[in-house]
Amino acid sequence: MYRIQWKKAICMVAAVFMLSSLLAGCAGNNATKPAEDAAKKEETAKTEFSADKKPEDYNCTLTTWGWDENYWNTVTSAFNKKYPNVKFEYTPMANGDSVQKYQTALAAGTELPDIAWAIIDSRAKLFELDMWEPLNKPPYNFDINQVFDYLKPVMVNSKGDVCGIEQSVSPAGLAYRRDLAKQYLGTDDPAELEKMLPTWDAFIEKGKEIKQKSGGEIFMWPGMGDAAQFIREQNPSPWVENGKIMATKSLKPTLDLLVKFRDAGIVDKLDAWSPAWYASYGQGKHMFAGCATWTSQFVIQPNDKDGKGKGHWGLMNAPGGNISWGGTTLGISKTCKNKDAAWEFIKFATLSKEGAEAIKQIGNFTSAKEPYKDPNFASFKDEWFGGQDTGKFFIEQVIPQIKLRPMTKDDNIIHDAMQLVTTALNSNPQMTSDEALKKLIEEIKNKLPDAQIE
Repeated sequence: MYRIQWKKAICMVAAVFMLSSLLAGCAGNNATKPAEDAAKKEETAKTEFSADKKPEDYNCTLTTWGWDENYWNTVTSAFNKKYPNVKFEYTPMANGDSVQKYQTALAAGTELPDIAWAIIDSRAKLFELDMWEPLNKPPYNFDINQVFDYLKPVMVNSKGDVCGIEQSVSPAGLAYRRDLAKQYLGTDDPAELEKMLPTWDAFIEKGKEIKQKSGGEIFMWPGMGDAAQFIREQNPSPWVENGKIMATKSLKPTLDLLVKFRDAGIVDKLDAWSPAWYASYGQGKHMFAGCATWTSQFVIQPNDKDGKGKGHWGLMNAPGGNISWGGTTLGISKTCKNKDAAWEFIKFATLSKEGAEAIKQIGNFTSAKEPYKDPNFASFKDEWFGGQDTGKFFIEQVIPQIKLRPMTKDDNIIHDAMQLVTTALNSNPQMTSDEALKKLIEEIKNKLPDAQIE
């Protein structure tokens, strides 16, 4: 009996020992697994991002979804001269669809593009999606001080991580038809025009004179949307403060000025980006237009075909200051299978001198500061702007004036609501700015019912 009990005791001790060992082993594995995974990931990254790799060693296909194929073809062609074995697959996407398409891919678990684009209008919302490689962290270690200072706040998410680098800068001034300016204002010299039009009130008064002289045939703007876009971006006040949408403080001044423009009868009724609006750039009926670095390539050149070499256009500082108009970043998605190649491409496209020279051929200017150490790099003479150096104007005169409004995640909704209200002001000559503000708040509430708006 005693021997049986003793044997049982020995067996129980052995079982407890084995179970304890097993549990300890499991616990040890659980505790060390994340560390092992992180070490393995770091080692993999070191291998992938090897400094010993030559450009020809990168052999893969990189995908992207974008809305500027001319830019993409230009910069990828330049990249392939140095990296011949990297192929690219480009899928067209409207920039207004980017939030929905990225969210859908994330929800469905389908692949994102290797290189992801983010437009400025919805960037704050896009950068909060869990899809971006933090370019400021290893293995990328991007130093944000390489780009123009004013761009830094619009290249990071709420955690301070860099989610993308600007394809190019987008400074904007005011373009004008030289023939109309000479005929109705007596000069086509930009400095003289700037003295004549120091404020929007002075602009309106001159517009009234031109309306009378031309018998109502010549307008200062093609449409209210053009005026709204420019004036709105001149105001750096945040659209959202402490969780409240500041409609009265940040957006009402734009509505007030739009009503002044409309009531003076100096603005045509064309809807921005409509076929009639594009065609108007070749008709010589509208004296002024907002003009960013990309405007000549996308708007003026295709629609004012007779203007090449004739200097139809001039560029000047706008009353009330110049702005940044647009902007798109390139980032790397977390699902990218060739992150080292994607990073090589983004560095080339946005930070290198070769990339800067490539996009300059189409009138785009790099966001990196380094190429501008060559004092002649900014120089660019557009055949539609005669002998004026528009490149130096944008880089040396406009960029130092830019004051960007902080991004907020509902920017695209507020932006869309402003466009609706601008259209309403244009079609209803009786609508006051107070009524426009009320409609603006209603439109925002329709999309954001829980929003606090004042």
